[in-house]
Amino acid sequence: MANDLIVPEIKLLDKLEEMETTLSPAVWEQMRNEVDVYSPYEDKLPVPVKMMKKMVLSDFVNKAINMPLEITPALDENATKQLYRLHIFCCQQTIHRAEVRRNPLTLGFRALEEMHTALVGIFISYRLVHPECPYSWSKEFFNERIFTDKAADGHTIVKFKRPLTEDVVNAALNEEIVTDWLIYRAHDHNGIRTLMDIRNNLITIPDYKCGGEPVAEFSRFERKMQESRNKKEQHKNETLDLEFRKTLVQKIAEETASQLLASGVSASELLEQAYNGDLSAFLGGVSQPIQVIEKKPDTKKKLTKKAQDTKEIDNIIAGFLEDGDKA
Repeated sequence: MANDLIVPEIKLLDKLEEMETTLSPAVWEQMRNEVDVYSPYEDKLPVPVKMMKKMVLSDFVNKAINMPLEITPALDENATKQLYRLHIFCCQQTIHRAEVRRNPLTLGFRALEEMHTALVGIFISYRLVHPECPYSWSKEFFNERIFTDKAADGHTIVKFKRPLTEDVVNAALNEEIVTDWLIYRAHDHNGIRTLMDIRNNLITIPDYKCGGEPVAEFSRFERKMQESRNKKEQHKNETLDLEFRKTLVQKIAEETASQLLASGVSASELLEQAYNGDLSAFLGGVSQPIQVIEKKPDTKKKLTKKAQDTKEIDNIIAGFLEDGDKA
């Protein structure tokens, strides 16, 4: 009879807490306090019926916790762990529903339905934040390629059909996205607000619109959050780049000024050239006094003038030779 007295939802919460490291003990205690073990409807039922319902719920919980998932294709250790976390959470969420409390025989079906919804929402989110995924990977695409089922002995079967290969599934089922889904679905109608506050440090996303079916609302949030992170990262990189440029220019300017002052340039001349003159000499690191760079003359004109000067010199020399001969 000990098994009959198990409080199913509390046991699922205990198991989920073993695998969950992101939530504080106070949150788990609050979740336990909010568990409605007996509804007013159940109080009116005969004792044998209530005991039978608890036995059905306890049997389901024991199988959910102790039986391994059958996953196709085989996933790596981390993805398998995240899928199991999601499985336990979906069972806990489903057992909380009023319709399941009224009819525990629907528990298995509703748990599989919740699991399928979670996986579709997670994979749509993965598609939206990874541009290399084909645009044809829509909600309908994932609905047709993600399968959740129950085996005869009670264990859960999860299948991913191609092109959802092992590599894609391993990448999509990461700890962060699964935790986001747990936070989102654990807070009922206020889930997206709670998720936004936790993940974005109480800063709202201005262009995000709440509402719609869960998979759409959740995936839109993940997309907007990634856009926000990318913008912050881009701004951070631009700021660092600007600071590096400013530091580099300042360093070069200081070293050049020191060289110029050591070469005999006065401070007043240096300031005059820096503010009113050509900075190319100032930043060039030269050790000679700064001179204003004049515009270079036209090469063609320079060559023509040189030829004229040479001809005049030749004429003068020729004149001296003629005078010498006459003498």
